[in-house]
Amino acid sequence: MNELEAKVALACARKFTPLAMANLLKRFGSAKSVVGAPKTEISKVPKVNKNGAEALADVIKTGEHLREIDECASQGIRLLQIEDAAYPQLLKRIDDPPPLLYMRGEINAMDDLALAIVGGRAASYYGTAQAARFARDFAVRRVTVVSGLARGIDTAAHRAAIEGGGRTIAVVGSGLLDIYPPENKTFARELSEHGAVISEFPLHTPGRARNFPQRNRIISGLSLGVLVVEATRRSGSLITARLAAEQGREVFALPGKVDSDLSQGPHDLIREGASLVAEPAHVYEGLEMLKLLPEEKAPDKTPGVPQGMSPTEAALWKVLKPSDGMTVDELMGITGLATQQIASGLLTLEMKRLAKALPGKRYVRLD
Repeated sequence: MNELEAKVALACARKFTPLAMANLLKRFGSAKSVVGAPKTEISKVPKVNKNGAEALADVIKTGEHLREIDECASQGIRLLQIEDAAYPQLLKRIDDPPPLLYMRGEINAMDDLALAIVGGRAASYYGTAQAARFARDFAVRRVTVVSGLARGIDTAAHRAAIEGGGRTIAVVGSGLLDIYPPENKTFARELSEHGAVISEFPLHTPGRARNFPQRNRIISGLSLGVLVVEATRRSGSLITARLAAEQGREVFALPGKVDSDLSQGPHDLIREGASLVAEPAHVYEGLEMLKLLPEEKAPDKTPGVPQGMSPTEAALWKVLKPSDGMTVDELMGITGLATQQIASGLLTLEMKRLAKALPGKRYVRLD
């Protein structure tokens, strides 16, 4: 058995935590030596599951690891070992780096400059708009955007990075042939053409809750810093932030409304010492490596009132905000326009894709 086969066998056993794996490799020197060791010796290693040695033996006996390698080859999925030159150098330096990564796409030298954007799945329009704003600016500066492909903030960050012409890496808490959430399966394929989708879990691993804290250490490990956008106090994004701090990475937090549950996580982080950021430039100021980047700016998205508007449309567009929705009553109070004028003006702005209706009949401006 060669080293790659041994690493895949250990992964397919599904009984070894990152810490247990690190202890095994430290004790035996290589995955091949772990596989060849007596079960009793494997079981003596700290943090190793009592059923781990038996599960590993079952994988080898049935040839599951060899079928896994064959399926990776047939699906165009690369198996990246920690010894490989393409393995991310930042990730290699954490205490418990994954010895094996499943990867669709490519990681290259450009990804040494990477920042993570994470946040809640049930994000508000404000949160997704801000995540997209930061990700787009990072992309323009050729900084790779790392996130977890989850609903909400993660997906918004990945999409904006691609729209900005940049690279993005998604670290998933499932196997690459069982993408979670399932609605992002097609997007994961698209994303891999602009960076990579990676996992340390075997191909058909479902996206179980226990997988995501383990996944989060890779998100922070790949990144120079982590930006948290909208997260409740129970959000897994705070685990990523904590892991980032333990790994010596910078932690940034975007403030929000003080009465919103989604602001509690970032606000707690700020009180605990995370850097408060309101603009992408604040992130660059906090990282020496990014201060050396060319002074590129994302295109100004609000050059003025778009041409071809009626007076009613222009009045509404000037008042509408890009991320904080406004009701018809609020617009009426500010503009003095009649309800019928506002309804008609909003409808034409939506048709021109200059405004968007949010749940609760609230409206935002699209720049």
